[in-house]
Amino acid sequence: MIVSDLFVGHSDFKAPIQRLLQAGGSEVLDIGCGAGFWSSDMASRYPISYFTGIDIDKNVLPTSSLSKNVLYQRIDLIELPLPYEDATFDYIFIRSMMDTLPDSMWDDVLKELVRIMKKGAYIECVEAYDNLFDAGPIIQSSIKHPPQSPTTPTSAYNTLTSNIPATTSQYNPWPNRIANMSQLIGMQIYHTHTPVGIYGGAIGSLLLEYWERIIKSFRRDWITNKLIAEDELEKTVESMKNEVNEYNTYMSWYSVVAQKKGYSGPTIQFDDVDDFDIVHTHIF
Repeated sequence: MIVSDLFVGHSDFKAPIQRLLQAGGSEVLDIGCGAGFWSSDMASRYPISYFTGIDIDKNVLPTSSLSKNVLYQRIDLIELPLPYEDATFDYIFIRSMMDTLPDSMWDDVLKELVRIMKKGAYIECVEAYDNLFDAGPIIQSSIKHPPQSPTTPTSAYNTLTSNIPATTSQYNPWPNRIANMSQLIGMQIYHTHTPVGIYGGAIGSLLLEYWERIIKSFRRDWITNKLIAEDELEKTVESMKNEVNEYNTYMSWYSVVAQKKGYSGPTIQFDDVDDFDIVHTHIF
């Protein structure tokens, strides 16, 4: 289970396409589908529309118990053009993909996605913010620096962190890219907040496990380089787990939705979605 797979539920898309999917015959592309949680869920909910999930790793793609209206393909976004005709899809969904390609490649990929979108089709790009919000003092300190023993040398920390992969904050964000695409209009930005911790129920508990794994993934380097003793690290992690529940810590996602120019049909209203705890901004 990866963190993006937790972005599934009654608000798992923001584009105004629910009635279109219910009517049937729509073609949907899920980019970076992973194990296909989103595609499979959507295919079950909208059985007379069609869903294609693509991912570079064929080993994670589902191979059994597939709905008749869902297809999974191994495709590398670097290899353009994509193997689809012009104006194929009514809706393209991208989630947690920003840091999977070099920043310089995304503009070309976005142009290619616009090519395979029908006139009036929607594209939705979802990313998680790098930070945890309403975090307590231990987490805030650890985000900036790893948990340290009193004798930790600063030079050792700098050496380790220099090898940590770039975060999405170092990429040109989706709103900027989409705003520069002349064929995409009506951009809207939505923010969704997801609790991290037991107080947030099943999803909150899973996200807490995710962040715990992230911290522990540096265990070997931190201990080998004497940044912290193993018992101190365990105590710090336990303190963090208690802290998220005390401070009601959460993480945030942003969704950017835009439509391809050229549609001249009736406007589709999307007014039957529960927008609890969701804030959206209209960009004119």
